[in-house]
Amino acid sequence: MYNKLIRSLGKKVRLGRTRFPVWTIALGLTLVAAVAGQAVGPVLSGSVQGSAGLVVSQTIVLASAPIPDGNEDDFASTMNDEGTAFTFALETKVGQNQTVTLELDNLSGAEANGILEISAPAGIDVDADEGAGPMVGLARLNRNSFLFSINDTSAGTPGEIVLEIEAKDDAAPGFYTITGRIIQVAN
Repeated sequence: MYNKLIRSLGKKVRLGRTRFPVWTIALGLTLVAAVAGQAVGPVLSGSVQGSAGLVVSQTIVLASAPIPDGNEDDFASTMNDEGTAFTFALETKVGQNQTVTLELDNLSGAEANGILEISAPAGIDVDADEGAGPMVGLARLNRNSFLFSINDTSAGTPGEIVLEIEAKDDAAPGFYTITGRIIQVAN
């Protein structure tokens, strides 16, 4: 039997003008079948490979730059492009209290929670209270942070946090810059 196999593999097959040994055709067919299996496997399993860019943004954002109440002598306010941070500068003196309103939008479609972090210079006290709109609650976490909840604002009424700013007795008159940011937290 071994001799028959060896003789069969040694025979030549004619393809056109050229003749090939049977063993080369058998080897070629084996290689083609192996390579075809490599290509068919991922297609049949349904796997897809690739990459995609992804941007994640938070749903609690500022609706506008901070709005002072009108008791200040002079002010300027701005917010970042994402609506998650703000800066305002105001001129104040000892005994002068001012309020600044932060209008917030909740774009999630459900109640959401966030933390408001305030950075104020020495000599300035900042406190926060709930304003009008769909605010659910606001509580102080520490000297510079407030935890809040806000309902969905898709009806068009933004939630409000009112910042009360007071210069301490040892604060020099002049411009003070207060910055803040909103951090969304999981429910």
